[in-house]
Order: sequence, then structure tokens, then C-alpha cells
Amino acid sequence: MGEIFRRETAERPEPFTGERLTTAVGGQVQIEHYHRYLFARSLVTGLDVLDVASGEGYGSALLAQVARTVVGVEWSAETARLAASNFSRPNLHFTLGDARALPLADASVNAVVSFETIEHFDRQADFIKEVGRVLRPGGCFIVSTPDRDIYSPANTAANPYHVHELSGVEFATLLRDAFRHVSILRQRAMAGSALLPDTASPAPPLVFDRRGDTHFEACIGVPRAPYLIAVASNEPPPPLPPSLYISRSDLDTDMLSAMKLAKQVQEARVQLQETGEKLRCAEEKLQRTDETLRHTEENLLSADRQRVEAERQRVEAEQQYMTLRGSLRTFLRGYWPLLRARMFGQRP
Repeated sequence: MGEIFRRETAERPEPFTGERLTTAVGGQVQIEHYHRYLFARSLVTGLDVLDVASGEGYGSALLAQVARTVVGVEWSAETARLAASNFSRPNLHFTLGDARALPLADASVNAVVSFETIEHFDRQADFIKEVGRVLRPGGCFIVSTPDRDIYSPANTAANPYHVHELSGVEFATLLRDAFRHVSILRQRAMAGSALLPDTASPAPPLVFDRRGDTHFEACIGVPRAPYLIAVASNEPPPPLPPSLYISRSDLDTDMLSAMKLAKQVQEARVQLQETGEKLRCAEEKLQRTDETLRHTEENLLSADRQRVEAERQRVEAEQQYMTLRGSLRTFLRGYWPLLRARMFGQRP
């Protein structure tokens, strides 16, 4: 069994914006970033290390597991503050700084690590010069960047956080202008299978790349790798072994999960259709109820109008009755005695 060590993650991650990896995001981008730091971790045991563009700090914390000291430099003050609060280690320190003007003394570290940094700014040669300044004699520079020819092919959207991407040739030339020895590795995240000998082999890795549904490509090395990792030094570096990062082995889990999810989606679709039918029936019933209520309201309004009319006629009849009664009373009091006198010869 190999070495078992802690996977460093932030308890209070920053939100993922696309500019830097945080614990808030997983998947391919997480695999790529962790693999780079795990590879660098194998090269810095017992050394004083500078991690340029340390971001959330998980990578610096991984390096600090084996390094003597680690300084993480980050241009964002808030990010550096959060990294210090998330990863408190006695041999780990985070500070604010620019990659092109590193806040360290000359010849102060044995190794400089910087992943996916150089493409984010201009004056890239100044960064390389600063790395050379802070490195001690024999120190090494472990650096990665996207290969522009693979990462940003023609007619694709540019990464909005990248200022100047480099091709593989430009990247190697920039490093070889400053260091006598430069070894390049290529990185490509994938799902597949690994065949590795129990003992070291001088033979290069043989890769079979599936090209669609009908063909395979047999090649030496990793084809179409979007990322370049370099180890640069003025002293000959030790042989760099091939490296694999195994994130998971349960590849069928995704298919089974997808099938389960598809079944759930189908069941939900059926349930939605049934619910829709129930809602349609309820809507029709509601429309019928509304129609009944409308008729009832019309009947009530009609009855109310009839009641008002009947009340008006009653009042009018009552008024006529009172008028007639008054007229009759006047007749009886005033004219009836006179009429009786005339008719019967009686005095009023």
C-alpha cells in the first residue's frame, strides 16, 4: 500500500467564477488542478516552496504536507485572507503580491510552483525573471499553462480571464531562455483504463485514443492534451515518472445513475401528464361552476330588479290610496252634508 494523506479542501470556499478553482466546483477542472499539485508535492519534500497564484490555498496546503515551508502568493487580498483562514498550518503562510514583482528576497526558496497563472497577464518574461531571482541555485520551477493550439482552437470562444495564451513551442522557448534544463509533460483529463508495469520501464507509454464510434488511434504519449506542465531548472532534474490521477473507478455508476434518472424523469412526465389531465378537468368544472354562478348572479339581479319594481309599484299604489282616501274624507266632511240636505231636505 502506498502513502495515505489528507485531501485538502476549504471549509469556507469562494464561489466559482471560472477564474480559479475552488472547493465549490468539482468534475474535470478539479481533477486537472489536483493532479498538478499532487505531482508537484512529489518533488518538494523538505524544500522551501513558493506557490504563485495560490488561490483558495488547497494546493499550497497539499505542498505543505511534505515541504519545510510554503508561501502562497495571491494578487487578491480577500482570496489570500480566506486561504489563511481555511488552511492554518505552522509551515504555511499566505501573502498578497504580483507574480511579476514577487514579495520575496533573492534566493529564498528551493522551488517555485505556479499552475495556470502565466496566461492571466502580460509581461510574462518579467514573471520568469522574478522566478529565477527568488530561486536558490539548483532550485526548480514547476509550472503549467494551457496549450493555445489545443485549448483555444480557431472559431472557439476565448477564456475571458486569459490575457495571453502560449503555444507549446512558445511556452518551451520562454522557459529555455531562462533555464538550462526544461522537461515538458502533457495533461489531459479522461475516462479510460491504465496499464502500468510493476517496475520502471524505459519504454514510452503506449496510448490508445478512441476516435468516435468507428476508430482508435495508437500513439506514443498523450494526444491532444490541452495543458502543458514543465519542470525547469539550471541543474539536471531527476527523471520525471509518468503520473496518473485516479478520481474514481465506478465508471458504470454514471450510466446507472443516468438510467435511474431517466426512469424518474419518465415517471415524473407521466405524473405531470396525469396532473395536467386532472387540472384540465378541474378547470372545465370550474368553468361550469363559473357559468352557473353567472346565471345565478343574473337571476339574482333580475329578482332584485323585480323586487325594486314591486316596491315602487307598492309605494305608488299606497300613495294613490292615500290620495284617494284623503279625497274621500274631504268629500264626506265637506260635500256629503250638503248633498244629503238637498236630497233629503235636511239641514247640514
